[in-house]
Amino acid sequence: MMEMVSGIFAGTVCGAVTALLGYAKSVTVEKFNPKKALQTVVVGAVIGGVSGYYGWSYSRAEEWATNVGLITLVEYLKKAILRRVMRNERK
Repeated sequence: MMEMVSGIFAGTVCGAVTALLGYAKSVTVEKFNPKKALQTVVVGAVIGGVSGYYGWSYSRAEEWATNVGLITLVEYLKKAILRRVMRNERK
């Protein structure tokens, strides 16, 4: 139980930092939106709770996140290339 609580706390802090950094990068374009920030904090708390529940170490959670990130990156690159190819074929 303590691992889950610890994970929720760590995830909440990470979510808050992520929300603040996201705002900081867009400060000239976008006003701070507490609802968006809260959503990021909640996502971090859920991820932290799940990691704690399953007893994942930080390195295990990092490995999982890295794999998901790489899958997402490849998917986005594939879509960008396909869209460019399809647009060029229509011309």
